[in-house]
Amino acid sequence: MTGPHDRDRDYHPRIEELPERLDEQYIFTTKTLGFLIHPNIQITSPTARIADIGAGSGIWLLDVAGSLPPTCQFTGFDLTLSAFPPPETWPSNVLFKIHNMFLPFPASEVGIYDMVAVRFTSNVAARAEWTRSIANLMTLLKPGGWLQWIDSCNFALYNSAAGTSRAACQEIYDGLDLFRQKIDPVIGLMMREPSNLRRQDVFRELGLVDVHEDVFSSDRLQDREAKARDKGTRNIIVCFLRCLEGLVAVEGSGWTNHRIERLKEEAMREIDNGVYHTLDHVCIVGRKLDRW
Repeated sequence: MTGPHDRDRDYHPRIEELPERLDEQYIFTTKTLGFLIHPNIQITSPTARIADIGAGSGIWLLDVAGSLPPTCQFTGFDLTLSAFPPPETWPSNVLFKIHNMFLPFPASEVGIYDMVAVRFTSNVAARAEWTRSIANLMTLLKPGGWLQWIDSCNFALYNSAAGTSRAACQEIYDGLDLFRQKIDPVIGLMMREPSNLRRQDVFRELGLVDVHEDVFSSDRLQDREAKARDKGTRNIIVCFLRCLEGLVAVEGSGWTNHRIERLKEEAMREIDNGVYHTLDHVCIVGRKLDRW
């Protein structure tokens, strides 16, 4: 078996997402961003079609569908149906489908969407694979259609009280290094940005125009009554631990179920004592030329 320090190996955490955890993430993220659709994107057609990539539980798509005319059409795509809402609850203008964003879409989906929204599909994406996914998603767009990509990065830990430990939370985060060992990483929850990564250049090089990037710190959301900081920290630590569960079977990784359970207990005690995280939400938008 390949050892954990073989940097040519591409580790991709595969975790079964819980709809409740996805919905909680969505609430915090939407409050931080302050929008569902970026203000630069104007959806004016009463028959607009919108695709959601990485639809998860469908909560974003359903909220957008509720904010636009019922004559619009909405399609959510994800790798698995495990988090999709039950089909009997889908509004008549909403569909959910299984599809990998790196694979060509059926001809029936190509060139029909006014907007393609992507949310939190990359734990860590190398520039080449990110570029490939964007190019594939652009095939869904009509001329003049918009791509909106939202992801997170720059996770950091802080104390809110002097003398409290961050050791367990930090050990969890450091344990994700195997997933960060990509060539030229450009976006994703587990990465830190060493410099200006010029993600907008990728959009422009692929032919998108009116490109704009916003970065919002999760510290922007100061909702003490809802305990957003505490809940958000617990949510992300659980997410990271589930990623680490995938390393238990990797020979020489040093990860065991016992270690993960111990760290979970210690990390939750640290959060009880006021340790919290911040991260950056990145939103990049770009428009496909009117004539392609």
